[in-house]
Amino acid sequence: MIIAATDRHKSMLPFKEQISMIAKAKPDMIILSERDLSPAEYKELASFCKEECEENGVEFCADRFADVAKELGVKTMYLGLDDLRASEPEGFDKVLTTVRNDKEAAEAERRGASLLIFRDVFDLTCKSCRNAKGLSTLRYMLGAVDIPVVGAGGILPDVFLEVLASDTAGICMRDGFMRTRNPAAVVEAYREAEKYLKKMR
Repeated sequence: MIIAATDRHKSMLPFKEQISMIAKAKPDMIILSERDLSPAEYKELASFCKEECEENGVEFCADRFADVAKELGVKTMYLGLDDLRASEPEGFDKVLTTVRNDKEAAEAERRGASLLIFRDVFDLTCKSCRNAKGLSTLRYMLGAVDIPVVGAGGILPDVFLEVLASDTAGICMRDGFMRTRNPAAVVEAYREAEKYLKKMR
C-alpha cells in the first residue's frame, strides 16, 4: 500500500493540479491533510479530491473534519490519537491514526483504528545519514497489533525496498508526492519494489 498525504504549502504545482496529478498516478490512498482550513474551505477541497480519487480508483481519506466527511459520504477517516481518545469514531469503514510505539499502536487498535501510520521510520534530525532508527521499532510494533501498519517519515523511493522488507503493509509519503512533477514515477518505483520483494520471497 502506498499512501499520499497532502500539504498544499509544499505543493510543486497549484494545489488542485498537484492533487489531480497524484490521483492519476494511482497510489492506493490520498489523505487530504489540510487541517488549518475552515470546515467550509476543507469541504470544497475534499469534494474536489474525492472526485479525482473516484475517477482514478484511489481511496480518499478525510483528515480531522469528521462532520464534513460524513456530509460528503467519505468512509475513510484519519484522526490523531488524541482525537481518537476523545471520541471513538462512528460511521466510517476505515479509521487511520499515527502512532510512535507499540503501546500507542495497541491503544489505537483498541479504540477502533483499522490502519496505523508509524511516522518515525527515519531520523529526520540526521539528514546527512538518514538513519533508519525507526525500522526496528516498526518491526516490533507489527507484532503488537493485528491491524496493518505503514511506515512514514523521511521515506523516498530509494528506501522503499528496505521499508517493505520489514513486513510493513506499505508506506505513507508527503513531501515525496508534494514536491514532484512526476508522482507516477514514485508510484511505479513502489510497485516495482513490491514485485521484487514478492519475487525474492
